[in-house]
Amino acid sequence: MVFSQRNAYVEKTIRLETVDRKLKQRIISAFLKHEFNSYESSDWSYYGDEIHDLIIKIGAPNQFSSLETVKQQNIINLQNYLMESSEWYKIFDFIEYYLECVSTTKVDEVTSVINRILEEESYGYRVLDKQVIPITNVQELSTIHEAHSTLFDSVNKHFSKALDLYADRTEPDYENSIKESISAVEAMCCIITGETGSQATLGKTIKKLKDKGIHIHPAMESAFSSLYGYTSDEDGIRHGSIGFTNAPAEDAKYMLVSCSAFVNYLIEKWSKVSD
Repeated sequence: MVFSQRNAYVEKTIRLETVDRKLKQRIISAFLKHEFNSYESSDWSYYGDEIHDLIIKIGAPNQFSSLETVKQQNIINLQNYLMESSEWYKIFDFIEYYLECVSTTKVDEVTSVINRILEEESYGYRVLDKQVIPITNVQELSTIHEAHSTLFDSVNKHFSKALDLYADRTEPDYENSIKESISAVEAMCCIITGETGSQATLGKTIKKLKDKGIHIHPAMESAFSSLYGYTSDEDGIRHGSIGFTNAPAEDAKYMLVSCSAFVNYLIEKWSKVSD
């Protein structure tokens, strides 16, 4: 891997405190579709006070005349303002203001569309009760990034694949992302214990860590053994079970964060033993 990959400076990641033009365009298009029944309407003059208040609240340039041509220009000004704003959070302010003025019959529909866009674009935010909230945080991202840049290529490669599969904005593969996350833990345990071949499984190597001077709490050992079972039994992901053909995004994110944290933990424990 090159420098940017080893240090997790990769495009496919869970994104926080930043937005790109594509996300802005998709949110604005959703707004235009729901309010004007078109992505590119030729007439944006038929809107009421709620939309006008939205333009004012978001801080976009606006004109107060009720003339249809002026109202059309106000929508254009709103789009330009959001697209050109250098403040990443403006588009999320817009989402919240918009949901406040959406009719109650459309709130759930609009929320669903926006959440789908945020998930597809790999942003760490979702809409809940008309508010945009983080579903991950900087600490979690830091944990993932640290696990990406260990001294062990086999571990790094598994985590790199897990993140790529999770964050692919066109065809996310949550099942295999989960598989790669747990495989990274397995690889780390094999490195520490030196096990290879048929003995090189997480279920076996995690029990042998204590032989290398790494003592972890029995509850933690049991928890990760159970996670290994979750992916490896006859109904598990590694066996291609039909029950895992639609693993949700939140499961993949949980495994990515948890496995990253556990690998970082093992490396720190091992370094103390080695010293």
